[in-house]
Amino acid sequence: MYKSNFIILTGAMGGGKSTILKELSARGIGCIEEPARQILKEQRAAGKDGTPDKNPDRFNELMLEKMITDYQSTQSSEDIIIFDRGIADVIAYAELLNVDSAAALKAANEYKYNSHVFMFDAWKEIYINDDERKMSFELSAGFARSVRKVYMSLGYEIIDVPFISIDERVEFVMGKIRGLSAKK
Repeated sequence: MYKSNFIILTGAMGGGKSTILKELSARGIGCIEEPARQILKEQRAAGKDGTPDKNPDRFNELMLEKMITDYQSTQSSEDIIIFDRGIADVIAYAELLNVDSAAALKAANEYKYNSHVFMFDAWKEIYINDDERKMSFELSAGFARSVRKVYMSLGYEIIDVPFISIDERVEFVMGKIRGLSAKK
Protein backbone atom coordinates (compact mmCIF):
# COMPACT_ATOMS: atom_id res chain seq x y z
CA MET A 1 0.00 0.00 0.00
CA TYR A 2 1.36 3.38 -1.02
CA LYS A 3 1.77 6.16 1.59
CA SER A 4 0.27 9.05 -0.38
CA ASN A 5 1.72 11.86 1.76
CA PHE A 6 5.33 10.59 1.33
CA ILE A 7 6.73 12.27 -1.79
CA ILE A 8 10.03 11.29 -3.43
CA LEU A 9 12.43 13.55 -5.31
CA THR A 10 14.93 11.37 -7.15
CA GLY A 11 17.15 11.22 -10.19
CA ALA A 12 20.65 12.28 -11.12
CA MET A 13 23.24 13.37 -8.63
CA GLY A 14 23.64 17.11 -9.13
CA GLY A 15 20.24 17.42 -10.85
CA GLY A 16 18.92 20.02 -8.41
CA LYS A 17 16.96 17.87 -5.94
CA SER A 18 18.63 19.17 -2.78
CA THR A 19 18.21 22.80 -3.84
CA ILE A 20 14.49 22.28 -4.38
CA LEU A 21 14.24 20.38 -1.09
CA LYS A 22 15.78 23.36 0.76
CA GLU A 23 13.29 25.72 -0.87
CA LEU A 24 10.36 23.47 0.04
CA SER A 25 11.63 23.16 3.61
CA ALA A 26 11.89 26.97 3.85
CA ARG A 27 8.18 27.06 2.95
CA GLY A 28 7.38 24.91 5.97
CA ILE A 29 7.08 21.52 4.28
CA GLY A 30 8.57 18.55 6.11
CA CYS A 31 11.62 17.32 4.22
CA ILE A 32 14.06 14.45 4.70
CA GLU A 33 17.55 15.03 3.30
CA GLU A 34 19.38 12.51 1.16
CA PRO A 35 21.36 10.11 3.37
CA ALA A 36 24.26 9.55 0.95
CA ARG A 37 25.94 12.91 1.58
CA GLN A 38 25.44 12.60 5.33
CA ILE A 39 26.85 9.06 5.42
CA LEU A 40 29.83 9.98 3.25
CA LYS A 41 30.67 12.95 5.44
CA GLU A 42 30.34 10.94 8.67
CA GLN A 43 32.29 7.94 7.39
CA ARG A 44 35.15 10.06 6.04
CA ALA A 45 35.34 12.24 9.17
CA ALA A 46 35.51 9.16 11.40
CA GLY A 47 38.02 7.38 9.15
CA LYS A 48 35.59 4.52 8.61
CA ASP A 49 35.18 2.41 5.48
CA GLY A 50 31.46 2.89 4.70
CA THR A 51 32.11 4.75 1.46
CA PRO A 52 31.66 3.52 -2.12
CA ASP A 53 35.39 3.54 -2.83
CA LYS A 54 36.35 1.56 0.31
CA ASN A 55 33.42 -0.73 1.10
CA PRO A 56 30.46 -0.37 -1.28
CA ASP A 57 28.47 -3.11 0.50
CA ARG A 58 28.73 -1.23 3.81
CA PHE A 59 27.85 2.09 2.15
CA ASN A 60 24.68 0.57 0.68
CA GLU A 61 23.79 -1.03 4.03
CA LEU A 62 24.18 2.30 5.81
CA MET A 63 22.03 4.06 3.22
CA LEU A 64 19.29 1.45 3.47
CA GLU A 65 19.32 1.53 7.28
CA LYS A 66 19.06 5.34 7.31
CA MET A 67 16.25 5.40 4.74
CA ILE A 68 14.23 2.81 6.62
CA THR A 69 14.75 4.71 9.89
CA ASP A 70 13.65 7.98 8.23
CA TYR A 71 10.56 6.29 6.82
CA GLN A 72 9.61 4.63 10.10
CA SER A 73 10.21 7.73 12.21
CA THR A 74 7.75 9.73 10.09
CA GLN A 75 5.29 6.95 9.30
CA SER A 76 2.56 8.19 11.66
CA SER A 77 2.56 11.68 10.12
CA GLU A 78 -0.32 12.65 7.88
CA ASP A 79 1.43 15.80 6.68
CA ILE A 80 3.20 15.94 3.33
CA ILE A 81 6.80 14.78 3.78
CA ILE A 82 9.26 15.08 0.92
CA PHE A 83 12.19 12.68 0.72
CA ASP A 84 15.39 13.42 -1.19
CA ARG A 85 15.56 9.88 -2.58
CA GLY A 86 13.53 6.87 -1.51
CA ILE A 87 14.39 3.34 -0.49
CA ALA A 88 14.18 2.15 -4.11
CA ASP A 89 17.16 4.40 -4.92
CA VAL A 90 19.33 1.98 -2.94
CA ILE A 91 18.59 -0.65 -5.62
CA ALA A 92 20.07 1.68 -8.24
CA TYR A 93 23.03 2.38 -5.96
CA ALA A 94 23.55 -1.39 -5.63
CA GLU A 95 23.63 -1.70 -9.41
CA LEU A 96 26.04 1.23 -9.70
CA LEU A 97 28.34 -0.19 -7.02
CA ASN A 98 27.95 -3.80 -8.20
CA VAL A 99 26.67 -5.08 -4.85
CA ASP A 100 23.71 -7.24 -3.85
CA SER A 101 20.36 -5.44 -4.05
CA ALA A 102 18.15 -8.11 -2.42
CA ALA A 103 17.71 -6.30 0.93
CA ALA A 104 16.95 -3.01 -0.83
CA LEU A 105 14.41 -4.69 -3.13
CA LYS A 106 12.68 -6.32 -0.16
CA ALA A 107 12.55 -2.98 1.70
CA ALA A 108 11.34 -1.10 -1.39
CA ASN A 109 8.42 -3.50 -1.67
CA GLU A 110 7.62 -3.14 2.04
CA TYR A 111 7.96 0.64 2.43
CA LYS A 112 5.94 2.41 -0.23
CA TYR A 113 5.70 6.14 -0.91
CA ASN A 114 3.28 8.14 -3.04
CA SER A 115 2.79 6.30 -6.32
CA HIS A 116 4.11 9.34 -8.23
CA VAL A 117 7.83 10.10 -8.10
CA PHE A 118 9.49 13.37 -9.12
CA MET A 119 12.43 12.68 -11.46
CA PHE A 120 15.32 15.14 -11.78
CA ASP A 121 17.35 14.20 -14.83
CA ALA A 122 21.02 15.12 -15.23
CA TRP A 123 21.46 18.81 -16.06
CA LYS A 124 24.94 19.66 -17.30
CA GLU A 125 24.56 23.41 -16.74
CA ILE A 126 24.12 23.01 -12.97
CA TYR A 127 26.24 19.90 -12.34
CA ILE A 128 29.25 20.36 -10.05
CA ASN A 129 31.62 18.05 -8.19
CA ASP A 130 32.38 18.64 -4.51
CA ASP A 131 33.73 16.83 -1.43
CA GLU A 132 30.93 14.22 -1.49
CA ARG A 133 30.03 14.19 -5.20
CA LYS A 134 33.02 12.85 -7.09
CA MET A 135 31.37 11.05 -10.02
CA SER A 136 31.39 12.35 -13.57
CA PHE A 137 28.38 14.00 -15.16
CA GLU A 138 28.05 11.03 -17.52
CA LEU A 139 27.94 8.56 -14.63
CA SER A 140 25.34 10.73 -12.90
CA ALA A 141 23.19 10.73 -16.05
CA GLY A 142 23.46 6.94 -16.28
CA PHE A 143 22.48 6.63 -12.63
CA ALA A 144 19.35 8.71 -13.30
CA ARG A 145 18.36 6.31 -16.08
CA SER A 146 18.86 3.38 -13.72
CA VAL A 147 16.80 5.04 -10.97
CA ARG A 148 13.98 5.69 -13.46
CA LYS A 149 13.93 2.01 -14.47
CA VAL A 150 13.91 0.85 -10.84
CA TYR A 151 10.93 3.02 -9.89
CA MET A 152 9.01 2.08 -13.02
CA SER A 153 9.65 -1.62 -12.38
CA LEU A 154 8.18 -1.16 -8.88
CA GLY A 155 4.99 0.37 -10.31
CA TYR A 156 5.65 4.05 -9.62
CA GLU A 157 4.62 6.74 -12.09
CA ILE A 158 7.34 9.22 -13.04
CA ILE A 159 6.79 12.99 -13.07
CA ASP A 160 9.67 14.60 -14.94
CA VAL A 161 10.75 17.90 -13.42
CA PRO A 162 11.58 20.33 -16.24
CA PHE A 163 14.83 22.27 -16.63
CA ILE A 164 13.54 25.65 -15.44
CA SER A 165 14.49 28.13 -12.71
CA ILE A 166 14.55 27.11 -9.05
CA ASP A 167 11.37 29.07 -8.27
CA GLU A 168 9.59 27.56 -11.27
CA ARG A 169 10.72 24.07 -10.27
CA VAL A 170 9.42 24.60 -6.73
CA GLU A 171 6.08 25.81 -8.09
CA PHE A 172 5.95 22.87 -10.51
CA VAL A 173 6.53 20.35 -7.70
CA MET A 174 4.07 22.10 -5.35
CA GLY A 175 1.41 22.27 -8.06
CA LYS A 176 1.77 18.57 -8.81
CA ILE A 177 1.66 17.70 -5.09
CA ARG A 178 -1.54 19.74 -4.69
CA GLY A 179 -2.98 17.87 -7.67
CA LEU A 180 -2.00 14.51 -6.21
CA SER A 181 -3.50 15.47 -2.83
CA ALA A 182 -6.76 16.47 -4.48
CA LYS A 183 -7.06 12.99 -6.03
CA LYS A 184 -7.02 11.23 -2.63
